[in-house]
Amino acid sequence: MMSNTDSTLSFKSLMSATHDELERLTKGVIDTYDTNKLQDFDMNAAIAAESKDLFSRCDDYKNGFAEVRSRRKIADTVPDRNLHDQIIKLPCGTLWLAGIYRNNLDQTLIEVIGEKAVKFADLKLYLPKILAFFSWCKPEMVSIWSKPNSAHFLALKKVKGAELEDCFWGAKIEHISKLNSNEIALKSFDLANDWSWYKDEYHTFHKDVPQLKDRLEVEDKESVAESVENNLCYVAYKAHQPTQKIGALILEPCTELGYKGVLISDFIIAKQHRGQGFGPKIQAEVLSQISSRFEFICGYIYAGNQASMNNAKHTRTLLRTEITLPIEHFVDNNDAD
Repeated sequence: MMSNTDSTLSFKSLMSATHDELERLTKGVIDTYDTNKLQDFDMNAAIAAESKDLFSRCDDYKNGFAEVRSRRKIADTVPDRNLHDQIIKLPCGTLWLAGIYRNNLDQTLIEVIGEKAVKFADLKLYLPKILAFFSWCKPEMVSIWSKPNSAHFLALKKVKGAELEDCFWGAKIEHISKLNSNEIALKSFDLANDWSWYKDEYHTFHKDVPQLKDRLEVEDKESVAESVENNLCYVAYKAHQPTQKIGALILEPCTELGYKGVLISDFIIAKQHRGQGFGPKIQAEVLSQISSRFEFICGYIYAGNQASMNNAKHTRTLLRTEITLPIEHFVDNNDAD
């Protein structure tokens, strides 16, 4: 625990971050990844990419906060800068970054990132003051990112009500074992012919697995069109039955950890082909298509989506995890169990 008799915190908008502050926080972000599992990891490249990504949060400020103010009924007396992500300097000098977000379930959460691992004891000490700063909203949970199976991860998981949420899986493409299959043929996603089928498969999936309906949603058509334009959107067929659509895989370019990579934004298997081992085969075929253009493949998977978590193990490694904690721990002074 970062003990200090002075409990005063200082706040400033992320938009006003100095180069030193941004780099310190960026290194904290990178430390939440298990980079030991990555080959040819370049710390300098990772800092450059993740620093740019972190500061890009400020892009959301450019269009103003009229919609947020209206939806949350925020008083005019609250300045716009108080709605920004905040760099917080703790009494010991350590930096945190806190921001307010909504998840797919329309729940409000406060995400806290630290230049050092954000520990539960320090959240108990400082989060009430941070919540007071963000008094214009009422977060329901706290989001913390952690290196999988680290001491920090295991300690957070023991907190009463802790939930494992998003899991980040990634790997260098050249180090993924090649799976040769003559069962799969790929075609570029055709919006005219494939969009309705894609939506119908999601409608079926949501009926079959209602607990994931709000977690896994149809990609918006504009994003899919952009992936099609980048030649990163595929429909998989049975090689000898070209009318049998097995699934769709949608990618987008990314620079996670400084790699020239692609992020899996969606991957769905048609109902009649689920549970037949097609997931790894489709991924392998897609990797063969993109390996000349990209060096890294990654994606975020909700921990409760066991089918996708198991599928990811065939080609990628778990590198980063998100844990949420109930806000009650920090507003009612409850003790952790």
